[in-house]
Amino acid sequence: MDPVLACRPRLVGVKRALDVVPGMRPELILHAAPPTSWDDLSPLLAASLDGAAAFEGLSPRDAVLGAAQDFGAMAGGAGAITASTPVVVVEDASSGRRAFHFLMEGFGRTLILGMTGDDVFDRLRYLRDEVAPALDRALDELGGIDCDEIIVEALRRGDELHNRNAAATSMLAEQLAPALARARVAADVQERLFTFLRGNPQFFVAVSLAASKLMLDALHGVAGSTLVTAMGANGRECGIKLAGTGDRWFTAPAEVPYGAQRDGAGPACGDSLLVECAGLGASVLPAAPALWPALEVDERRACELYERACAITLARHPRYRVPVLDDAGAPVGVDARRVVETGTLPVIDIVMIHREPGRGMLGLGLTSPPLACFEQALAVL
Repeated sequence: MDPVLACRPRLVGVKRALDVVPGMRPELILHAAPPTSWDDLSPLLAASLDGAAAFEGLSPRDAVLGAAQDFGAMAGGAGAITASTPVVVVEDASSGRRAFHFLMEGFGRTLILGMTGDDVFDRLRYLRDEVAPALDRALDELGGIDCDEIIVEALRRGDELHNRNAAATSMLAEQLAPALARARVAADVQERLFTFLRGNPQFFVAVSLAASKLMLDALHGVAGSTLVTAMGANGRECGIKLAGTGDRWFTAPAEVPYGAQRDGAGPACGDSLLVECAGLGASVLPAAPALWPALEVDERRACELYERACAITLARHPRYRVPVLDDAGAPVGVDARRVVETGTLPVIDIVMIHREPGRGMLGLGLTSPPLACFEQALAVL
């Protein structure tokens, strides 16, 4: 696990996907794993990808679909990466490996929640044409931002870095502010950017997801390894990859998350399931008490989720720690063998999205990947 734990994610740029994502092509649309086809899409993801194609100027049926995690990227929720999508470029300081995620739009009427329309597309244009260039200039001025340092401190300030990123987003903004000025970004552009960030405390989640991918990819390809290196759900199926089974996905029907606003919710959708495998999210929920009411958990249940994660993971993070648990290290690296042997599944805190396109976010809930995914993967080792 040393290469995973040694990963030091840095935010080094915000670039057009076509310019930085390996294998990206003009006709390609990347979505939450596992891979699927237009004919097999859930209604929610189909609506979102239709919208992404239209925004890119593609005919949906001429566009080619791909799972973002197969391209070194992540696609949270029902979001998508097209050729012109601005993505955060998160780089491991020592190895130079990179991972990517689109800029977080926020909640409300957004593509990531399966929404389309003029207002949604206007926000995407704003992110592409104004926010991304400004952020990239600031990051160039700074020489990048140490996101490992932000994650460490955010855990101490009440974030779990999946569905609560308020502290991390604030710290990111603090570092960007002087760099935007030094880069001579126009004052009105800066004002609009900080207004957007103030209303979008989840902005840092794009970095969290890319950092999780970066960490776990450090061991992908190790022969015989049962470490989970990829996990996602596409609104119909959930899938995982193991370090020792190459690029094959092991899939089973995704479950509907459990939460207070469960009525009408569709099956889990998004690549953010991988965050919990990297020691963030529900794995460190005791660090984020402000999130407990939305998930209908108390301190006892939050601590149970931490212990549950410890039982099926291979290491404790030396820097990512939970203050309320006497600075215990975050549980990192889900081991498929331990999952099957104990029957204990990873638990993910997740945004619940209505199964009908256009209805959007219902609330937050908890979900798990099916045991069948892990059983299938172990069977081929």
